[in-house]
Amino acid sequence: MARRRKGIARKQMRVFPYFMSLLVIVGLLWLAVFAGAGFKGFPTPKLGLDLQGGMTMTLRASLPNGETPNGDQLEQARQIIENRVNGTGVAEPEVYVEGSNNIVVNVAGKQTNQEEMREIGAPAELRFREVVGTPAQDLSAQNPEEFEEEAAKEGDDSQDAEGQDSETPSDEESASGSDDESAKESEDAKDDESKGEESGDEKSKDEDDAKGEENKESDALKEKREKVLGKIDDEVVKSAEAFVAQKAEQGQPVTMQEAAQSGVMEALAPFGDLSPDDVAVLEPEMQYYIPTIGCGQLNARTPGSISNIDNTVVACNRPSESEVQQAKQSDQPPPYVKYMMAKTNLIGEDVSTAAVQPDQQAPGQWAVGITFTSDGTDKWVSLAKRTVNKNVAIVLDNEVISAPTIEPGAANGGQVSISGDFTTEDANLLADQLKYGALPAAFDVETIDTVSATLGLEQLKAGMIAGGIGLLLVVLYCFAYYRFLGVTVISSLVVSAALTYPMVVMLSQQIGLTLTLAGIAGFIVAVGITADAFVVMFERLKDEIKEGRSARSAVPRAWVRARRTIISANVVNFMSAVVLYILGIGVVKGFAFALGLSTISGMILVFLFTHPLVSVFSRGKIMASPKLSGIHVGMNRPSKQATGKLGTAEAKES
Repeated sequence: MARRRKGIARKQMRVFPYFMSLLVIVGLLWLAVFAGAGFKGFPTPKLGLDLQGGMTMTLRASLPNGETPNGDQLEQARQIIENRVNGTGVAEPEVYVEGSNNIVVNVAGKQTNQEEMREIGAPAELRFREVVGTPAQDLSAQNPEEFEEEAAKEGDDSQDAEGQDSETPSDEESASGSDDESAKESEDAKDDESKGEESGDEKSKDEDDAKGEENKESDALKEKREKVLGKIDDEVVKSAEAFVAQKAEQGQPVTMQEAAQSGVMEALAPFGDLSPDDVAVLEPEMQYYIPTIGCGQLNARTPGSISNIDNTVVACNRPSESEVQQAKQSDQPPPYVKYMMAKTNLIGEDVSTAAVQPDQQAPGQWAVGITFTSDGTDKWVSLAKRTVNKNVAIVLDNEVISAPTIEPGAANGGQVSISGDFTTEDANLLADQLKYGALPAAFDVETIDTVSATLGLEQLKAGMIAGGIGLLLVVLYCFAYYRFLGVTVISSLVVSAALTYPMVVMLSQQIGLTLTLAGIAGFIVAVGITADAFVVMFERLKDEIKEGRSARSAVPRAWVRARRTIISANVVNFMSAVVLYILGIGVVKGFAFALGLSTISGMILVFLFTHPLVSVFSRGKIMASPKLSGIHVGMNRPSKQATGKLGTAEAKES
C-alpha cells in the first residue's frame, strides 16, 4: 500500500508542470500586452470600422482595353492609395484588395468627409515635366514623416475656412445676381433680333462667365496666400520677397556655403514652421528659392497639390532607405533635392508600358524602357527636342521619382530608355511606378458610405447576448449531463478567455489586427469547438467506465483515445480557417483569423489545463460517485462484487 501511494503521489506531481506551463504562457502574454500599452490603463484591441464607425469606400478598377487588372497592378495601386490615406494624417487605415478588380478603403474613427475620400481615390497623377534651372539641395534637413500630423491639422483648418467662405459668399451672389439682371435686360431689348445673334450673345456670355470663374479662383488663391503670409512677420516677408527676386534674377538656388555665411537660414526660419498645405499656396519661386522651406513640407502636401499641368510647380525627390541611412551615418542631411518644373502636357495616360531591360551603354547595368501611346509619342518627341542635355522630371503625385538627362536621339520615337546606377530593385520599382502610374486613372468610386458606430455596437450587443445565451446553454447542458464535471467546462472556458484575449491584443499591437463583428463571431463559434473537445473526452471516459475500470485508471486510457480525435478535429478546423483566410475577402478573413486563433488556443487549453484538471478530479471520490459524476449516466448500477475491495474494478485497474 505504501508503494502504491507513492506511485499516486508521483502521478499527482506530474500534473503540476502542465498547470505551470499554462500559467507561464498566460502570464507572459498579459505582460507583453501591458508592456505594449506602456502600462497605461487596461490594454484593448484595435476596433474595426463596424465597432467604432468611420467611412468605407470601394474603388473599381478597369484597364483602358476593358481587361481586368492583374494582381501586381492592383497591389501597386493599393500602395499608392494607402500612401495617400496616410498622407492625410489618418491613423492606421485599412486598404486592401477585394476580388479581382476592387480596392476597399476603410477609415475607422476618423471624421473624414466624402470629398476627402474621393480625392484619395482619384487617379495617380504621373507627369513628365521639364526641370527649370539647377536642382537645389534641401538645406532644411526636414523629415517628411514629421509633417504628416501638421498636414492633417491643416486639412481640418482648410475645411473650416471653406465652410466660413461658403457662409459668406457675398461677392459671388452679387456677381450672379447682376448677371441674371443683365441677361433679362438683354432678352427684353433684343426680342426682335435673329436667333443667330442670340446664340452669339449667349456664347460671349459663357466666355465672360468662364473668365470670371478664373478670376475668382485666382482671387481665392491670393486670399489664401495672404492668410499664410499673415502668419509671418511683415519684415520677414519683405526680406523673403527681396531675396527670392534676387535669386530668381540670378537663376541659381542657395548653396550650403552661401546659406552658412549669409545667415539666411536664421532670417527666413519662420517659413520652415509653415504647414505643408500653407507652403502649397505660396508662389513656386518662394517654395524653390527660400532654403528654409524643405522637402518635408513639400512632400507632405495634400495629394493633387501640383497636379495642374498648366502651372509651374516645385517638388522633391524621395531618397531610398539606403541613401537616408548612409547620410545619417556620415552625419549629413538626407539627400533631398528640390526641383522647379515647367508646365507640361505629357501625363501618365500617355505611357503604354514600362519594363526593366539591360543597359545597352553600360553592360551589367539595368535600365528602364518606356513605351508611349500614339498620342504620347507626339508629346514626348516635342518635349525631348526642346530638353536635349536637360533634365526631365518624372513626377508621381507630389514627388519626383526620377529626373534623367535627355540625351540626343531621345526624340526619335515613342520608346525611351532611362539609365543610371540602378540596382535590380530600383529598376523594378521605377518600372512599376511608370507602368502603373496611369492604372489608377481607371478607378471609379463604386460605393462610399459613412458607417455609424451605433449600428455596429447594437449588432455587437445583440451578438454578445446571443453568445452569452449559447454559452449558458452549453454550461447548463454540461451540468445536467456530466454533473460536477461541468466545473471543468466552466473553468476551461474562463482560462480560454484569459488566454485568447491577450493574444488578440498583442496581435493588434504588433501587426495591426483589427477586431470586427466577424472576428467576434469567429470567437463565439470557437466556444462550441472547444466544448466539443470536452464532450469527446467525457464520452471516452464513459466508455472506459462501462468496461469496469475505475475513474482513476479510465482517465489516461480515455485521454489516449480522445487525443487522436481532438487533434484530428482541430487540425481540420485550422485548415478550414487557413483556406477561408487565403481565399476569403473582407470580413471573411476576420472570421477565419479568429477561428484559427481560437483553434490554436483551444488546443493549448485541452492539453495544458482540461486533461490535467480531469486527472486531478479522478483521484478523488467525485468522479467515482454516480450521483456527482455524469460519466456513470446510462450504466447499470454496479454490483457488490464490482464495488468490493477485491472486485472487478480492482482487477481492471491492475
